[in-house]
Amino acid sequence: MLLMESYMCYCSVRLGVIIVSVLTIIRELAHSITLFALGVKVFEPIIDLFEHDAEYKDRKWVRKYISWCENDPELVTALIHLVSYAHVSVALLSIYGAIKLRKWFILPLAFGELTYFINITFLHIVLMIMLKKLINLGLLIILTLLGCFYILFVGYNACTCVAMFQIIGLVKSDRYRELYGDDPFQPLAMRSTRPKDFEQPLHVLRMHDMQDTNVDEEKRLSKLGLWPRRQPPVVSVLPVQAAYPQPPLKWWQQQALATGDDLQPDPAVYRNWHTKELLNGVGGDVQRKSELNRRYAENQMHRWY
Repeated sequence: MLLMESYMCYCSVRLGVIIVSVLTIIRELAHSITLFALGVKVFEPIIDLFEHDAEYKDRKWVRKYISWCENDPELVTALIHLVSYAHVSVALLSIYGAIKLRKWFILPLAFGELTYFINITFLHIVLMIMLKKLINLGLLIILTLLGCFYILFVGYNACTCVAMFQIIGLVKSDRYRELYGDDPFQPLAMRSTRPKDFEQPLHVLRMHDMQDTNVDEEKRLSKLGLWPRRQPPVVSVLPVQAAYPQPPLKWWQQQALATGDDLQPDPAVYRNWHTKELLNGVGGDVQRKSELNRRYAENQMHRWY
């Protein structure tokens, strides 16, 4: 996983490494020129802070540093110049490595920036602890914020060098070359890794043929805007129902529709009589009632429905 894909949200990581290298060269040359002009006197304000601080003046590493500056100023100067020019050298190597995509030329600058980040963080913490007793709170807050922003910037530059190391390793990999070619500055279009023997022509749909039901190809063409939307056929599995179903019959309607044909009248009542004679009132109570109900139902049917 890459640490970053761009430098300062605008530049490429490759350009970011070049910018970091240029800033490093300027910083180290400024340190060297200042040391040439002032010598070890440039460290006198820091030495005075340590000498007058009750918490740090008796520390072993503090006494060793102060005695070293006072007893061997030439050695301290020569060592600082050596470190500065070594840092400048690795910055120049990083510029060459970023231009020619040589990842091992960038790694020394990443190590140097990481070391500088650790040193400047430790020095900033110690100085803020000592200065809190000498300056007011407002100035202390301003110096703390400025120091924190500078420390974050140095750490960001170190991460940029590490990200460029990762990117160069990525573009030099066999997998990347197989997909995009050997030139990372002019990558090729992605090529298929399948053998040519297994490549088959794409199935071409007949645009208005409802029998062609290749769903995968339809999805692919619909994403490209080449396949028209069509409504799927709807198959009803429910029985057909009337648009306006008839309401259930009431009890008096059922009674009016009951003709009494299913009733078996007593044969002794009408064995010697004709049906019409029975309807006229000669012993045919059942037949007469059924006939009246049927006539009433036929006359009133249009009112119910």
